[in-house]
Amino acid sequence: MNMELPIVRDIANKTGFVRLNDDLALMIIEGMPPSLPEFFRTYLYSMNLHVRGRIVANINRQKYTVDSPAFSSILINQPINVIEASDDFVQYILGYSPQFAEDLHLSLAGDAHIRAYMRPVFPMSEKQMQTALNYFDLLRDVIKMQEIANKREVALHLVRSLVHFVYGLYDKSFSELYTLSRSEEVAGRFLALVDKHCHEHHNIEWYSNELCLSPKYIANLVRKVTGRSAGECITYNLIRQAKWLLLSTTLSVQEISDRLGFKNQSHFGTFFLRHTGLRPQAFRLGNGRSV
Repeated sequence: MNMELPIVRDIANKTGFVRLNDDLALMIIEGMPPSLPEFFRTYLYSMNLHVRGRIVANINRQKYTVDSPAFSSILINQPINVIEASDDFVQYILGYSPQFAEDLHLSLAGDAHIRAYMRPVFPMSEKQMQTALNYFDLLRDVIKMQEIANKREVALHLVRSLVHFVYGLYDKSFSELYTLSRSEEVAGRFLALVDKHCHEHHNIEWYSNELCLSPKYIANLVRKVTGRSAGECITYNLIRQAKWLLLSTTLSVQEISDRLGFKNQSHFGTFFLRHTGLRPQAFRLGNGRSV
């Protein structure tokens, strides 16, 4: 799949960007990144290193002003809209697909992953940033080396290690930067469950059982924290995953319907049409450009 992105330069040779199939992409952005929404629709997870300058963006409907050096993570439930960036802004991005995320088999210490849903940005020291950038260099080299037969497996190990490194810093420093309210903590746990299980469970009742809270309580709390209903969070996740599968795989619409837990292809098609204005096949044929 070709991606029309105004990426300024590749990590290796300062032109374009590098990727491993449709699973993983490494890129550098300088200045205002007008096409980030397009990028994040294709790679639904990302780890972002803000190396230089400042950026202002809405992440999950909350406005952030990020001064470098800093780290931010974009997870599947977090819509992002870039508002402005300084002329000297430089950002390194590692983007990866839902399948790659699943294959990482991460078990993070503490509540770092939960906290990242509620507070996706935190500052880093110059030394911490340089260590993180070293991982990017290693990943770039692995992707570009023709003689490596098992690139994906090597990349999985490197990304897994990078995630543990960054979230280890995040978990340790979080208490000094933020205090999550009870509402934010529960909302974060709900979003993490939706991220992992929305293709199996489309209704809030299953999530309420997992959290041992009433559906009404969760619904009110999630709307208070995110500005969206619990049902909208589940729908948003399903639609983003459906778009990714349609744009980045050769799975049939029936296979995508099955993978996302719909009763049948017709039900999936109606659901997708209602929320995007297009039938799944029409979205795929148009490369998603009209949505």
